[in-house]
This record gives sequence, C-alpha cells and structure tokens, in this order.
Amino acid sequence: MKMVISGVKGAGKSTTIKYIIEQKPDIKLIRVGDYFEKIFNQMGFKRDEGDKKIKREDYVKFHKKVFKEIGKECKKHKNVIIDTNMFFTKPEGYYPGLPFFALQELEVDLIALLEYNPKFILERREKDLKEIGRERSAAMTIEGIEKEQEVQKMYAFACSEILSCTVKIIRRDDEEKYEFEHAKENAKELLQLFN
Repeated sequence: MKMVISGVKGAGKSTTIKYIIEQKPDIKLIRVGDYFEKIFNQMGFKRDEGDKKIKREDYVKFHKKVFKEIGKECKKHKNVIIDTNMFFTKPEGYYPGLPFFALQELEVDLIALLEYNPKFILERREKDLKEIGRERSAAMTIEGIEKEQEVQKMYAFACSEILSCTVKIIRRDDEEKYEFEHAKENAKELLQLFN
C-alpha cells in the first residue's frame, strides 16, 4: 500500500502518522517537508518560509528534484506513507503539492485527507505561533481554514483522477475527550487499510 496522508497545515498529520508507525514500523515514512526543509535551510530560510519567499519558477525546479528522489525511495518499499500537503499557499495563490510531474514519480494507491472543525486547526496554529514561533504559510481565520480544506479536496480529487487511486476523507468535528484522541482514531482507521 502506497498512501499519501494530507491535511491542511496544523491538521495533526504528523501525530496521526506517528501512531501509525508505532503500530506498524515496517511502513516507510517519507516526509516531503523534510526534503524541502534541507533546500530551504541551504537558502537561509526556515521550514515554512520557503513556501512564501521562493519564486514559483525556482520552487518548481526544487519540487521536481525532490520528487525524483522520493519516487526512487518509494519503489524500494512495499508499504509507504507520503506525508505532504495537497497545496501550498504562495503570495500569488495556491500552488499544488502534487503537481503532474510529482504524480508521475509515484504509484499511489490512496490519498487520505484529514479534516477537522476549523476551530481546532486555528487553535493549533495559534499555539504553534505562540509556543514555538512557527508561523505557517496558512490562514489564521476560521473562514480561511474552511476554504483551505475545500481547496485540499479539489486538489486530492484531481490527483485521484490522474493516478486512478481512491480518496479517503476522515473528518473530525467533535471535541476530543482526551489529548490526541483524533490522531489515535485516525491512525486506527488508516492502519486497517494496510492489513
């Protein structure tokens, strides 16, 4: 199973994936952001700064290089999770996280989208900004986050059409009864697809 797991920034992808890997450590995890972070750091940018500050034409070059590497790595493993975003917010507008050239490098079976009540995502983004100074290239309003989740779906279905793969949407609108409840439930649901 080759699975893309996506969610808008602050949707808790990393925590969900952490719980999946704890249960099934033989899954190869590929974090697209880690590849970009290396490039951004070489250019003097923090992890999220490059999305906003690197010109589109340069970004496309980096993106092609990154997905050539990711494509090679994917082919080496039976079970893979690709942790990425369906789009990035640039000053000019939305930019695809998985453009056609990236999809050509992957053999994805499923795209899983994590969606939440926008209030939860806004709280995470505000907490990240306050506690660790992580300013994401993303909306800081309920309306903006809801729009991002709609745009995410549009990109996912466009990718699904090209790849002939399925899209699974996991939506959590209920309040968590305990910390990380949503991430644990997401992981449980997605793990079943690897069995």
